[in-house]
Amino acid sequence: MWGLAERKTSRFGRDFDVSDVYDQLDTLRGYVQDLTQSAGKSAGHSYGRARDFASETAHDAEDMMKDNLVASLLLTLGFGVAIGFLISRSSK
Repeated sequence: MWGLAERKTSRFGRDFDVSDVYDQLDTLRGYVQDLTQSAGKSAGHSYGRARDFASETAHDAEDMMKDNLVASLLLTLGFGVAIGFLISRSSK
């Protein structure tokens, strides 16, 4: 039984070349580096798009509030009264 295992390991040792392992590790390191750079670029691009979308939406909301100033003030006043009423009821 041990003889078979020894034969298999000795055959593996004969075919085993350390320089091939180093070459494969270098190739793998290059793949990981490329993948990391690609993921970083993709995340940066997505972050930029999300930031631009949020900024544009905020500007649109601000423009809408400026265009409808009276409605915005009445809505804000209504929310304030409703919240005040709820707070006063909960403190009794």
